[in-house]
Amino acid sequence: MLKILFLNLYDDILVEKTKNLEKVMDFKTYVGNRNVSDAEMKNQIRWAEKEGMDAIVCEWDVYDSIIQYKPMVSVYPVTFSSFDTCVILYLLKKELERKNLPYRKVILGTRLPINVQTEILEEMYDFDIFIPAWKEDMEQEFFDSWAERGYEVVVCGPQFSQEVKASGMYHFYDEQVFHYVYFQQDIRRTVQKIAEEKQYRHLLEEMKIMINYSFESICILDKEGKIMICNDQAKATFGMHYPGELTGVCFSDLVSAISKEELDEILYTGKNYFSKVVNVNESTGMLNITPIFDKGIDNGAVVHFTTIQQIDKMESQVKIEFYNKGHFAKYHFTDIIGESEMMVKARKLAEKFAKYNSNVLLYGESGCGKELFAQSIHNASLRSARPFVAVNCGALPSNLLESELFGYVEGAFTGALKKGKKGLFEIAHKGTIFLDEISEMDIKSQTRLLRVLEERVVMKIGDDRVIPIDVRVIAASNKNLLKLVKEGKFREDLYYRLNVLFLNVPPLRKRERDVLLIADSFMKQYGKKYNKWIVLNSEAEQEILSYPWEGNVRQLRNFCERLVIVADDKSISADVIREQLDIIDTSFSENDNDLAADLDRNIESMEDAEKRSIINALKKTGGNRTRTAEILGISKTTLWRKLKYYELE
Repeated sequence: MLKILFLNLYDDILVEKTKNLEKVMDFKTYVGNRNVSDAEMKNQIRWAEKEGMDAIVCEWDVYDSIIQYKPMVSVYPVTFSSFDTCVILYLLKKELERKNLPYRKVILGTRLPINVQTEILEEMYDFDIFIPAWKEDMEQEFFDSWAERGYEVVVCGPQFSQEVKASGMYHFYDEQVFHYVYFQQDIRRTVQKIAEEKQYRHLLEEMKIMINYSFESICILDKEGKIMICNDQAKATFGMHYPGELTGVCFSDLVSAISKEELDEILYTGKNYFSKVVNVNESTGMLNITPIFDKGIDNGAVVHFTTIQQIDKMESQVKIEFYNKGHFAKYHFTDIIGESEMMVKARKLAEKFAKYNSNVLLYGESGCGKELFAQSIHNASLRSARPFVAVNCGALPSNLLESELFGYVEGAFTGALKKGKKGLFEIAHKGTIFLDEISEMDIKSQTRLLRVLEERVVMKIGDDRVIPIDVRVIAASNKNLLKLVKEGKFREDLYYRLNVLFLNVPPLRKRERDVLLIADSFMKQYGKKYNKWIVLNSEAEQEILSYPWEGNVRQLRNFCERLVIVADDKSISADVIREQLDIIDTSFSENDNDLAADLDRNIESMEDAEKRSIINALKKTGGNRTRTAEILGISKTTLWRKLKYYELE
């Protein structure tokens, strides 16, 4: 329900009529004292503020007096219709006719705006009418001067009746005038305006609350570029050196980075102003100004300003999201099992490397645990809360490897995603990227990788913009890169760029009794998985120690899983170990000449058939690899591997 104070407005008749409207409109009438002093007027205004009135309604003649106290409540002067003026002149004409008075020159004394031309009123009532400037404290001389000019009647309130009569003019006022005027219509319109304003204020407050929850500085500008609404963040950022309220201030006066002419161009033409890096007072950030156009009509603009620190924070959150989606390292140095001298030295050296951001090159045989070291280095570094992105350089063809590492924009090549794709380097920003089997990367990709390592920027395929990155690189190889450099298969400058911190991961056969510790760990792991608990006796342990384990930890893990599955007893003997190792070693034994020969023949015939199928499919498609892969029913990656294997490049 609306609460409205009717202040110094009208007499008891109009108060009664106004209160009758309460029954049909949702408001409560509060009537202030009439004809009060300035001090009392001020007290009533402050009372309205304290009581939370929705508005003050007054007559036009006291509106200026109220506004001078700067009330925190909206003030509505009642604009009566012209009918009250018409009615009072009609009543005057009737009275003059009844008293047979020949007066025609009339002074109309009112402070209300008259929205009917005086000429029309004169013609309607056959009066010569003049409406002078009217005040509350006019002296006798004022009325005398009009009497001297030949005016005969003054229509005004009863407070001036004595002065009018003393001047010799006829005073007229009929307090019943409001009985003849449909006064409620004016009040109804005023109450409707107050209700609309309250609803608007409510929506405005909701909007302010919402934008205040934003970490960005937000302003809403009007057509002239002046601030209508801004959140607290904007006040702190833009108004740092500006005293007073920002409402009504032109935005270009607060931000020197944008001129008034440029702001006008944005507002009037709809020109976009996006992602501009500017300095605002003591902050550097990204400024966006979005013009608001509705059916081609300019309705102002919305300003967003985001500081660099806020952008970094959002970017970090995005990286954490990627981390949660799989780009993370799960192993730590405590997961690296081994007590041999070589392993202890390697682990200590890796722990030392983890404290720095320099590139690391891991060298070791396949399956010896290079990625385990890479993940442990990342998790022990200051980048541990950031993404760990691993990519096998030997598992992807060169064109796909580049798109995976560096990303691409929309339309960069046939089959590219519509919205483009982020590269793994960009995803790994602030974190670590692990390049496994780096030796398998072709020369072209090596060249692009070198540029990334030297300049710390990436350029997406099909784009002309560079993206700054902060990434630590850990590379791994099971081949001697220095030998590849001498053979011209690996860039020398890239080798030295990667080989800042070198770590040789020892093979399992050189790690003494570590093989038993690792085997015991695997058997416990698979024992829990298959609900079988087995142990090795001393002779079985010697068999494990004496075996070369050319496949290193990966081979040992697979053997332990097999052992747990086939074991019939809790204690595993040396005979069982030898038996299982013999089965593995003789599965494709060269001693079984017939089996080997048959197998070789089968493989050769299958390979010949596969090679012919690929060649025929390539001929049909004119060399189009995408369509060739579709015909063969394989992926493009698999097709690339087979082309490389059959030397069909």
